[in-house]
Amino acid sequence: MSPEPTFEDVADPTPEEMTAWAYAPEAQPPVSQDWDILATRPDFGSLFLALVADRQCPHRHFFLGCLYLMTGDAVRTRFHTMPEVDLNALADEAMSIGEAWVSTWAARTRALVRSPESFDYEEWCDAGGLASTPL
Repeated sequence: MSPEPTFEDVADPTPEEMTAWAYAPEAQPPVSQDWDILATRPDFGSLFLALVADRQCPHRHFFLGCLYLMTGDAVRTRFHTMPEVDLNALADEAMSIGEAWVSTWAARTRALVRSPESFDYEEWCDAGGLASTPL
């Protein structure tokens, strides 16, 4: 059994630390609560897409939740946490990957951006929301 991945600063993980954790099948979240909130940041968007698209990634479902949280938070804050242009670019990137989970996330993201009044916190920001039905 390989050692549990470590984080120098769990509140500010590096892409390398996130990737190591993503591929450690037995790894538990490094904090017991809100690990998704700590981990989710716009500059990790492309990394999250790659991890979700990789069917061999043991924690791909977690990272899908992070993508939904990123979208929900961006729309909820009227794009203060992530500019709309950046979110749209990430959705374009997701569509170019051609993997079903990330394509579905991108289509749902585009629909929410077009109709932000349809935002529902539980759907977009809770683990039991849209991320629990990736297709």
